[in-house]
Amino acid sequence: MLPISPIEYLVAFALAYLCGVLWSICFCKYVSKVQREATCHA
Repeated sequence: MLPISPIEYLVAFALAYLCGVLWSICFCKYVSKVQREATCHA
């Protein structure tokens, strides 16, 4: 088995970081939408 190059580690970290950022943005938008709907229906 070949050793993993540092560039592959960097790409994997960047991909995981970007997925985390995207998930956080979507989650925050969802929470704000739910809060808006909850105050409208209250």
